[in-house]
Amino acid sequence: MKLKLLLEKCIFNLLFKLSFVLLVLEVYRILLLICNGESFPDFGVKEHIIGLWFDCITIALFFLPFIFLSAIPLPLITEKIRSVILFIVFTLSSAIVFLFNALDVAYFSYTHKRTSYDYLKFMLNSDETGSLAGDFILEFWWLILFFIVSFGLLLFTYFKAKSVQISYREPKKWIYFLLTMGITILIGRGGIQLKPIGILESTNYVSIENSPAVLNSAFTILKTYQFKGVKKQTFFTETEMKSYFNPIQIGEPQNLLKDSQNVVFILLESFGSMYCGPNNPESFTPFLDSILLKSMYFEHGIANGRTSMDALPAVISSIPMWMNESFILSSYSSNQFQGIPSVLKENGYSSAFFHGATNGSMRFDAFTSAAGFDKYFGRSEYNNEAHFDGNWGIEDHHLLAWSLDKMDKMKKPFFSMVFTLSSHHPFTIPKAYRKKVKKGPEPLCATISYVDIALREFWNKAQKKSWFKNTIFVFCADHVGPTGRSDRSDLAWLHRVPIAFHHPTVSLPHVDSLEPFQQIDIFPTLLDLLNVRSRYYAFGTSYFNKQKQPKIIYAQENLMAYQGTKDLLVWNLSSMKKRSKSDDLEIKKMKAIYQRYTNDLIENKMTPQDLIIF
Repeated sequence: MKLKLLLEKCIFNLLFKLSFVLLVLEVYRILLLICNGESFPDFGVKEHIIGLWFDCITIALFFLPFIFLSAIPLPLITEKIRSVILFIVFTLSSAIVFLFNALDVAYFSYTHKRTSYDYLKFMLNSDETGSLAGDFILEFWWLILFFIVSFGLLLFTYFKAKSVQISYREPKKWIYFLLTMGITILIGRGGIQLKPIGILESTNYVSIENSPAVLNSAFTILKTYQFKGVKKQTFFTETEMKSYFNPIQIGEPQNLLKDSQNVVFILLESFGSMYCGPNNPESFTPFLDSILLKSMYFEHGIANGRTSMDALPAVISSIPMWMNESFILSSYSSNQFQGIPSVLKENGYSSAFFHGATNGSMRFDAFTSAAGFDKYFGRSEYNNEAHFDGNWGIEDHHLLAWSLDKMDKMKKPFFSMVFTLSSHHPFTIPKAYRKKVKKGPEPLCATISYVDIALREFWNKAQKKSWFKNTIFVFCADHVGPTGRSDRSDLAWLHRVPIAFHHPTVSLPHVDSLEPFQQIDIFPTLLDLLNVRSRYYAFGTSYFNKQKQPKIIYAQENLMAYQGTKDLLVWNLSSMKKRSKSDDLEIKKMKAIYQRYTNDLIENKMTPQDLIIF
């Protein structure tokens, strides 16, 4: 048999078997849509195509052993043994993928998201699963029938496509193997982008509402199997829990500003309070300090996490990092959730997110899309590699100037966020600024000084814009930068960041220097300043809300609440016992907040849909 003909038969044989798998997966998607149509508005041809792409990725991942064994020339076993092994591997892979997708057809209405690994384990180990199994069988008997029929047809097609023997004695046949595996791996990672495609990337292509329908259940389970997930808590009844804390809130307009003010949010990379702030003798940010002095400035701002991926959900969506993995990387990233841009969109705002890093970095493009941003501008959109810093992305002074021009063209009112990056290791300073910066005891200091100069240039240009005087500016660091200083290494410093709200023409309220304020409080506070009376879901509370809640950070299974500025009330999650002499009320509030956090993550209840206004 000629090599060309043989390879054609091999390729046809493989594609024929896998194509039927793809067809069945699409039918499962259609069944999901039929059973849960109200959850997927405007699901059309585009969404089906994206869904097929995720199915292809799923097939590439789950059928990788089968594809490998089908393509590689094997000298050590007979073709008969090889055929048996291939059949077993194919059958098991198909059964797993079909079963996972069938599960979500039946169970999606309860969770409103694709099943994750932790939730799969929860269902398998739950006492309720066994007792409910009978009811599910009676209700979804047709689904079981479809599973049996589709699996039977799959096996029929498998045997119709007879296997082709690939001899190891012909070296050219290794080309087929290498090509097949290369394409499979490329599809399995979702393309040639920076990182393999994840759950959250679905929101790059479809709305967050339609995201679960384009995903594949086997894919979401595989992508989350290493994450243990949070555990459901039952400290209080629902009524008791709400008496201590309820994330479902409604804006309380303060009428300090005129309606429809623009918002420019500057999120500063690694700008911990140890090297900035007007009351800090070791500050390297004279310009920023001059703005903070005229702002509603929280000297004791608190970062809810330790990484940029922790910060973005916190500042945009008031979702803290109170688990062992960032929300962005967790299985819960497919949940329905809000963000500042999605709430403001209801009030006529346009929105854009600017980040000079490579598109796909830390999955910010996907997260911001899910949070409601209209547009994402990254390194690809900037499209000028001459301004690339050689490490992370576009140099901050270039990005800030460019984003300003883009804001000028946005529909008013607008909400824009610019995330800087230059003050990140390895702390590269553009050549033109090296003689202008102030150097300090750590490498971070000089880059903070550079970013401060870039902010001054940005501000001078912004002042000339027609919309400048009708804009509220928000300044916040994503997290504290690295430090080797022993006097700045305790928890009081490792989460301390500047947070400020500034208006060019209106003096906002003065804040007590000892007032703690966390990143997740930004969302509700900003809505109150903008006079937005919308329903929203947030774990933070507005500065103007008299019902103060604990300011909580998480580290190594401990929830820690700031008391004043230094003391920490520590509650250990493992022992479920308080490790402080502080009052019981604060502990109860912490437990209630954490219970709501864990349970709403698991149950996908992170929107204000159940808000009742009396």
